[in-house]
Amino acid sequence: MTDREPHAPLAPPTRSPGHTVPYPDHSHEGNGLLMTATLAPRPTTPGTTAAREEYPVTASDPGDRGHQWLARLFAGDFPFSVVHPVPLPADNHTAAEHSAATRAAGCRDLFVIHADPATGERVIVDIAHVSTDRVLVLSPDADAADRITERLLKCGVSVLRALADDENPVRPSPAVSKVTSVALGCARTEQARREAATEVAAAENRLAAFASVSKALARLAEVNESLACLDADLAERTTRRGRIEADSRTETDTPFALALAKLQIDHDDTATRIATELLTATGRHAEKDTARAQASHAHAEAVRKPGFLSRLFSAKPKPGTVDPADLEKQVHALEAEVVALAGQVRELQAKSAANNASLATGSAELIATEVAARRAASDAAITATEDELTRARAEAAALNRVICVAVPGEDHAAAVRKLTAAREKVAEVARTGPEAVVRVVVGTPGSLNADPVFGLLADSPLFGVLVLDRAEELPETQFAPLARLAKRCVLVGHTLPPEDPRPQFNGARPRGARPTDVPFAVRVAKLLDCETWTVEGDRLVCRLTHLTSEQHRVMTREPLADRPEIELRFTASDGDPIVAEIAFPGHTPAHVAKSFLFHELGEVLLRPCGEPAWTHSDDAITVTWPAADANSDAAWVDLEAGVREKVTGSGPFAFTAAVSFDPATGWNAEKAAAWLEAHLPAPSPSRFAMLPRDTTRPLG
Repeated sequence: MTDREPHAPLAPPTRSPGHTVPYPDHSHEGNGLLMTATLAPRPTTPGTTAAREEYPVTASDPGDRGHQWLARLFAGDFPFSVVHPVPLPADNHTAAEHSAATRAAGCRDLFVIHADPATGERVIVDIAHVSTDRVLVLSPDADAADRITERLLKCGVSVLRALADDENPVRPSPAVSKVTSVALGCARTEQARREAATEVAAAENRLAAFASVSKALARLAEVNESLACLDADLAERTTRRGRIEADSRTETDTPFALALAKLQIDHDDTATRIATELLTATGRHAEKDTARAQASHAHAEAVRKPGFLSRLFSAKPKPGTVDPADLEKQVHALEAEVVALAGQVRELQAKSAANNASLATGSAELIATEVAARRAASDAAITATEDELTRARAEAAALNRVICVAVPGEDHAAAVRKLTAAREKVAEVARTGPEAVVRVVVGTPGSLNADPVFGLLADSPLFGVLVLDRAEELPETQFAPLARLAKRCVLVGHTLPPEDPRPQFNGARPRGARPTDVPFAVRVAKLLDCETWTVEGDRLVCRLTHLTSEQHRVMTREPLADRPEIELRFTASDGDPIVAEIAFPGHTPAHVAKSFLFHELGEVLLRPCGEPAWTHSDDAITVTWPAADANSDAAWVDLEAGVREKVTGSGPFAFTAAVSFDPATGWNAEKAAAWLEAHLPAPSPSRFAMLPRDTTRPLG
């Protein structure tokens, strides 16, 4: 790389005398940073500031975030806000890899992933793939940086491979050679400038052609505006035409409404008069009919009395008696009056019905006449508007033909937009370099002082995410300078000690024993680890609560009486012991441990991964997490009546693949959703993920 001038790094390290430990490029000895102070680690208390959703940086200089993170982490004051995973397709990932990548990409400060090199490279690619911010990946292994670059290219991610001075631009991978700064930088920037200038010239030529038909363009603008108004007017008139009859019936102060109201008033007056006459005639009819009935009864009584024959043949009736003949005449007279009054009642009823019919007929005729007149006027207006639209469209078509002769295949507005976009592109290319065409930069720590892309980035915003591969090789003194490069940081590598240093039994360190030197990444991982499941030596441990180091040291441990292979670990809370951890034999299947936790302690510890999907059938209502369900190694755990959990994976890598509800035991969709909402774990504040070694896939 002797043909290139060195460029300043994005965040030039402050020179400081003394011992330095580069990461891990020893050719730059003397250029590292010595931390101002190394704080002794104290117990962290995850969750004490869980409500905070900001970066844990309080210094006025955001570039000091690395020092701030470590100071607060080692002081036990790190703000463990919850981590919200970002979406990642579930294809071709183990559940553990999917969970680690999505949580690391969603973490807003510091995250650690324990993984072997091959698995670590895959999860780094996933993090860079799903992150929406600019990503910087640094690996001390140049071959690993090439492999990560090649994987990102296969994913369709725009990536640049930054090179150190001792790295050949011609990489073993031809694909990687094409995305080095040498291959992308000057050539692509110059090409982008030429293309932008060509686009500006072409757009200006098109607008110049439009100037020759400026009058046609001005008239076309007027016609287009008129067309828009006519279209709106036609739509409004068509809508009003469909509402003519309904609107006419609701009017109150128009001549038509007044005429309709007068018709109703006349009908009401006539109806009132007829009703009065009908009431009178009905009363008289009833009165006469009663009198007739009484007279008929009296006549019948007179005819049946004794001495009738004698009175019949007697020349003169006795005093005080009623002559039946007179009664009979009276009956006939009353019957005639009743018949006449009945006819009068029927006549009045007929008049009332006729009056009602007259109102209905008159109203219908009046409304029909009015609606017909209004529709005729509306049709005439619609026809006139349509004729005007036809004329305007014909004029617009003629104007467009004239314009297209001068400027084929484009309108003036589109030409203006293209010129504006071309000029913006020229300005963008002028103020940016090759870094504008890539979202992910992959390199080695040595490339920070050598590759020109970092010089171009010196005045640009920071990277959104910094991913450090092989984190076990990272010295503490190098972390803070590197952390200045990004707002968030992910450490990937061997971050667990060969053996868990935590004591297995109560008591202090044996006399004469010396503390071992714990690598920086291991210390950070231990303080950020808030996972529920972990491994301690030959034990699978479920943490029901997260303890400080002091609480863990004085914890009481007791084996179960009937199952001595299972150990309960207690801590004191307000003087009362509580179960803090449960340690199972390391070979315990995950579903067996989960079954024990539920049936003995009532703990439902679901661990979903990715987005859920519901399915409903007559036999089961099931929620599935496809990201975890791809694993064929699965077992079911019976929880509540009719509720089963499908567990995939083993040990700390076990996940919930599905939860099934049996409708035969009373479960329905609503109850199942409520149960799941009540038992799903809250977003975890843990900033640590452990991945199993995958020997089925090669490193490269």
